[in-house]
Amino acid sequence: MALDRYIHDLLFEHDCVIVPGFGGFLTHYRPARLDVQRKLVLPPSKDISFNRKLVRQDGLLADQLVRHEGLDFTAAGHRLEQELQQWQRRLREQGRLEVARVGTFFHDAEHNLQFEPDRRVNFLKEAFGLVPVEAVPVLKSVMPSPVAETVAGPAVHAGNGRAGWLAAAAAVAIAFTAATWYLVGTLGKEAPRLANIGPGQAGEAARYQLPKAPPVAMAALDVPEWTAPADLYGIHELPIAGPDVRLVAVNFGQAPGKAVAESTAVAKAATPAAVPAAGPRFHIIGGCFLEKENADRFVAELQAKGFAASLIDRMGGLYRVAYGSYPQRAMALDALGAVRKEIAPEAWLLVK
Repeated sequence: MALDRYIHDLLFEHDCVIVPGFGGFLTHYRPARLDVQRKLVLPPSKDISFNRKLVRQDGLLADQLVRHEGLDFTAAGHRLEQELQQWQRRLREQGRLEVARVGTFFHDAEHNLQFEPDRRVNFLKEAFGLVPVEAVPVLKSVMPSPVAETVAGPAVHAGNGRAGWLAAAAAVAIAFTAATWYLVGTLGKEAPRLANIGPGQAGEAARYQLPKAPPVAMAALDVPEWTAPADLYGIHELPIAGPDVRLVAVNFGQAPGKAVAESTAVAKAATPAAVPAAGPRFHIIGGCFLEKENADRFVAELQAKGFAASLIDRMGGLYRVAYGSYPQRAMALDALGAVRKEIAPEAWLLVK
């Protein structure tokens, strides 16, 4: 299982990623800074640390396994336990554990677990492509003082030559300005005809006029509207936004026969915050949580940022939280595109 890669990817999107029963990885923003010893200007970044007391399941890693490996939440929990046992065995036998592109764990002299982050990785998405640059000191030029020019003999000649050149340039500028004002005052309204002075040329030049082109009618774009198949159920990735755009995961619900068989279990697992059937059918899902407390906290954070977030339902043991819910598919697709582009690329569309 590529647990290293899942942790690495989640640290770009979240400030805390917990490995259940092992500990939590935390990220902290650090602004751009100057490294005096290495003489480098370092870009802004997110420093990573480890807290072994954060062992409570938050559902992030399990959700990654559910989405990328096609497991249910219970099977994903068992896979995480197996991977954690391998981590513990490596620490006992080898004395160290390397999490690729995240950091390295080891035991110190007192057998305490220590963590050294991989400083080659910058988990701040806004700083993508920025690399450390050499800090080059700026030397300030020192102008010679007038007293020094007066005392030193060669400096007097250099200063006089420069002063003479400046005086000549000023005289030329004054003469040119005086000639311009003379021409303007003498010719008056005839000044524009100066452009026509030349041998064998007389009279006022013809004025160019833009041709009046007939208006061109804009052809309407014929964009076929995407329609989902009628007999499609479950979660599928479909080209909703267009053929050249990334596929979007859409949940079309369960098949009618399976939904009847599981209606009792779903009714028991549903929460009071579930969206009624008469409400909006299209929901932009931003996270799935095992604990309702974490789901409520995520809803509060989104609402504080201005989103109409809500707790949609509980499915497969996970509480699903939406950035917003919409009655029409077109409105939901527009909002989903904005959320995936600006905030959460892993957001997906739920159709109920």
